[in-house]
Amino acid sequence: MSKINPLEMIEEIYNEHYAYLKNFLIGLTKSDEIADDIIQELFSKILINPTSVYKVDYMKSWLTRGAKNTLLDYYKKKKPALLHNDRVIESLLIDNHTPEVDFMIHDRLESALGRLSDTDKAIILAKEYYGYNYQEISELLNLPISTLKSKVFRMRKQMIKKG
Repeated sequence: MSKINPLEMIEEIYNEHYAYLKNFLIGLTKSDEIADDIIQELFSKILINPTSVYKVDYMKSWLTRGAKNTLLDYYKKKKPALLHNDRVIESLLIDNHTPEVDFMIHDRLESALGRLSDTDKAIILAKEYYGYNYQEISELLNLPISTLKSKVFRMRKQMIKKG
């Protein structure tokens, strides 16, 4: 495998997985342009360290996770009303698992998040899943950082008790 030029290998990977990634991203973004931008950004990152593709065992899931993370970075930079759109949040939470595992994860998340208010749900998802820091969440939701910290602490404590 390592006898193949990594750049040729990346081109093959791109050609093989482009249609899947495009459909996956269009499903999340509803935009051809954003999907293409995300794919371009993802492969730009891969080209920075082309030999990294040799270490990948499951290419499709690796690319899917990379596309999802690149999309999250894109939204983070744009600071959209992402946290107010439950459908986008829900679709980004779904991972490449078997349908049974997807159902169990979705059910547990829905149960845990369902007990929270919309604001609390946005806060916990932003902090724990998307990796926003307190300052960014404060700016997005117009809440003081001290309030956010205490809310996150209480929500974590509550989820542990009921988990």
